[in-house]
Amino acid sequence: MAPPLVLYSAQTLLAYRINQKYYGEQHWVWCSPYRGSGSTATVDAAVPPSSSPLAIYRALHDDVKQNDHHSAKIEANRQGLVRGANMKLAAGAIDEIAAGEIAEITRLASVADFRPLLYVIPYALVDGVVKEVPVAQRAHPLSDEFQIESLSRQCFDIIELPL
Repeated sequence: MAPPLVLYSAQTLLAYRINQKYYGEQHWVWCSPYRGSGSTATVDAAVPPSSSPLAIYRALHDDVKQNDHHSAKIEANRQGLVRGANMKLAAGAIDEIAAGEIAEITRLASVADFRPLLYVIPYALVDGVVKEVPVAQRAHPLSDEFQIESLSRQCFDIIELPL
């Protein structure tokens, strides 16, 4: 099978800003060659909501729009940002001060800070760094899911969808 033209990933504004400031404009993303419902994914691959960039985007959008302080998606993002900072600290990529700042920023962030962004990543720019997610870790065994551990800001565009 030929590689996809683009990959899509739904991220939060807070994750974007933390990656830009603390990780040297390098972003960790989970992505798919299908944006989600309404795309060719319905025929070509299984794309469950938990791995669909568009479904994730919509869920975050709705929670932010409704100012949902109990949003499971937002809470999962908060936890993921702190977990990521701890991993970067353990790897020596950031120091304890930066890890503490990220934890505090994440704790104090408002619901609005979690507004969704859709990353559009031309595959040709990440061909050497993209990794296929092992089948056991995918949302569906037949879904096409990828990870990029260090996505340079120059390798993607950002779209905010009017929902």
